Amino acid sequence: MNLNSIINLLNDEVKLKEHESWDNSGLQIGSMKGNINKIMLTIDINKEGVKQAIQEKVDLIITHHPFFFNTIKKIDFDTYDGEIIEMLIKENINLYSMHTSYDMAEKGVTYNLAQKLNISDYQVLHPVNMDNSGYGGIGEVAPINIIDYAKFVKETLEAEGVKLYCNDEKTVKRVAFCGGSGSEFIGDAIKQNADVYITGDIKYHQAQEAVKDNLCIIDAGHYNTEVHSMETIMEVLGKTGMEIINYKKSTSGEIII
Repeated sequence: MNLNSIINLLNDEVKLKEHESWDNSGLQIGSMKGNINKIMLTIDINKEGVKQAIQEKVDLIITHHPFFFNTIKKIDFDTYDGEIIEMLIKENINLYSMHTSYDMAEKGVTYNLAQKLNISDYQVLHPVNMDNSGYGGIGEVAPINIIDYAKFVKETLEAEGVKLYCNDEKTVKRVAFCGGSGSEFIGDAIKQNADVYITGDIKYHQAQEAVKDNLCIIDAGHYNTEVHSMETIMEVLGKTGMEIINYKKSTSGEIII
């Protein structure tokens, strides 16, 4: 099965969207005609992951975040990224990324996060496209104390810890959520009367402004709000009979002590 057929299958199953103009989703290294027998899935790519891919004789690595975001002016094999490029090319490993195309997909990051949060019925938090697809979601949960809900989020997302920003121990019913870095949609959560907003990468002053508008925020981390979405890709591609490896390891180097 070639890479082009694999992406077509994902398009059919998860309904990928056109990626944003500023994004660089798609083929990073390799050929869409390349024959694929074994795949590794990961949120980001690093040397450790590539070394494992080589050891496992992987033909294709699919990442969420693109390896190349900006224009390449040179490839220096003595740099960190240059070494990764050299290893991938030498070992004939294709690299493909699905970033905003998967963020906004019908069964992408938002869909998977909703499942983890037990929100079966939700609307898109921040629509972008003509078909109303976009970023994040908002839906209802059974009334629950905010502290208890934050503990549930930590457990279900398998996070070592979460940050809760809130001015009182309110009862949560209406929940907004967005995988990854969703601070720019705080205003959407407020306008849509959410009690709490779950996302990652929240800054101190952003949290301050949200709390002023009676919106609690649970910062569960960029990685923890996205990593579970790779399970859908694994399930879809697993139907092909190919071996799929889900490399679930954060590459940020974050250590909680």
